[in-house]
Amino acid sequence: MTLQASSIAQNWLDTFATHLASGDANAIASDFTCDGWLRDILVFSWNNRTLHTRERIAKYLFEARDKCMKICDMKIDERRGLAPQFEIVRPGVNGMSSGFTFITPIAKGQGYLRLEQLEGEGTWKAHTVFTTVANLIGHEELDHELGVYGKHTLAWEDVNCERRKEVENNPHVLIVGAGQTGLNIAARFKQMNIRTLIVEANERVGDTWRQRYPTLTLHTIRAHHNMLYQPYPKNWPTYTPGGKLATWLEFYAESQDLVIWTKSRPLPTPTYDYSTRRWTMNIDRNGNTVTIHPVHIILATGTLGKPYVPDFAGRHLFKGKAFHTSQYTNGKSFAGKNVVVIGSGNSAADICLELSVHNVKSMTMVQRSSTTVVNADTVGKIQEHIWPEDIPTHISDFKFSSIPISLMKKNTSEQAGQLWVEEQETLRKLRKAGLLVDLGDDDSGVYPLVFERLGGYMMDVGFADFADTGKVKIISGVELVRFEENGIILSNGMVLEADVVIFGTGYHNIRHSVIELFGEETIKKTSRVWGLDEEGELYGCYRPTGHPGLWYGAGDFHNSRFGSKQLGTLIKAIELGYVKF
Repeated sequence: MTLQASSIAQNWLDTFATHLASGDANAIASDFTCDGWLRDILVFSWNNRTLHTRERIAKYLFEARDKCMKICDMKIDERRGLAPQFEIVRPGVNGMSSGFTFITPIAKGQGYLRLEQLEGEGTWKAHTVFTTVANLIGHEELDHELGVYGKHTLAWEDVNCERRKEVENNPHVLIVGAGQTGLNIAARFKQMNIRTLIVEANERVGDTWRQRYPTLTLHTIRAHHNMLYQPYPKNWPTYTPGGKLATWLEFYAESQDLVIWTKSRPLPTPTYDYSTRRWTMNIDRNGNTVTIHPVHIILATGTLGKPYVPDFAGRHLFKGKAFHTSQYTNGKSFAGKNVVVIGSGNSAADICLELSVHNVKSMTMVQRSSTTVVNADTVGKIQEHIWPEDIPTHISDFKFSSIPISLMKKNTSEQAGQLWVEEQETLRKLRKAGLLVDLGDDDSGVYPLVFERLGGYMMDVGFADFADTGKVKIISGVELVRFEENGIILSNGMVLEADVVIFGTGYHNIRHSVIELFGEETIKKTSRVWGLDEEGELYGCYRPTGHPGLWYGAGDFHNSRFGSKQLGTLIKAIELGYVKF
């Protein structure tokens, strides 16, 4: 079976390579099914593109025909996890998949294909093809070094000190934010020989997680939230506690030899010199102002910017405490209090669970509109399939990224019946408790919402069971309209007594939040951040933003692991003169 799959894959690749060499875009597109997909990152254009249907694929490749004709040495990738295999390529359709490699005049590329056999014809056509740059030739990622310096005459501490000075005195890239996104990007850039400095406002790396509520635990499995080059130990918890992750990130930064200034933040307003193509940025480094001139600035402070709290009437009258979930530390001080949580997403549900052990007098959740809910066990099973423990994370990331996001949504929607069956007990309990619930747009589940909104959903880790006890009152289809001295008034006229009001109302987008740092004139030149464009690609992240030398790093662990390579390749390509933005 393996030999047969290899033969099918290689035959298709040979035909594809011949058509690419001809520069005939229609012939290349004929290698796809009529409903086929091409996802391309940096091979045929210096951007992310997803093309759906033969017509759109042909148009895209016609515009890139010179690049098509220069692709050569197309081979099957036999590495574990990428070798040819028979599998289901889309709901209800059996086919085969395989990784492959190729070479362009400036890069080594890699790709992934999913083929299906056309009924009645016996020919194999591509349902999806993914192509991306693996490395620019002559600028491949570093592996590990020997660990011996100056023929055993130099100490590691001295070597590391000199390297840090070189970065600090002349950083090519400045990353703002030392959370998991900034750390993953910096670790990648170090292996790509890109001098990178990180500035972090907090006192310690990991404080973003360390300062949250103590029961916070990641809702994704550990294989999904690995860091680059450094997977967790085998005895690491499946779901990582927030405080444990904070310690790991601090250890990771040290072990990867990343150059980080903590207690440091950029000061308004950086300026960009179009002639030198460098920034001038002042950094408040622990009370001292330091001026640096990086070529690139990457904003890695998260997709989510500042907390969003609507300005409700009468808030100044309220005698109790009112704050955003980001400021919640623990519920011990709320024993005997009437607590109202505004919102029904992950943070709101987590806080209700945490409060349940602190003897609050009453707990109420106020929900404005329906929430997409999927049980964390369901998500975990999906992630175990995508990121299995026995396959290197970078290969799993690559295969996951080979599926166009719009196709992922379509496939999930077609399997909605199965999802409703799997989630029926969770949804029954929540509906019984009064929560408005759904399975997302077109019943496509949580994953599309992660890419489209990065919010508006709940991965249930026990809230359904808690709600089923009746210990939390849920009021749905309403919203807070104003405060009174001892409570709040809802849009249906209901008055709720409250000593504490906690807002789970989400966050501003990062683009909105950085206007006060860079100024509106600079930020308005950049694209949207997050959400999907007309082709189903993420806006603004790890791709050109519209302003030279200014980039956004956003999303979850997978996004930063995979996107960091794309971003590093773009920065290298600019440095080498291959492209200009």
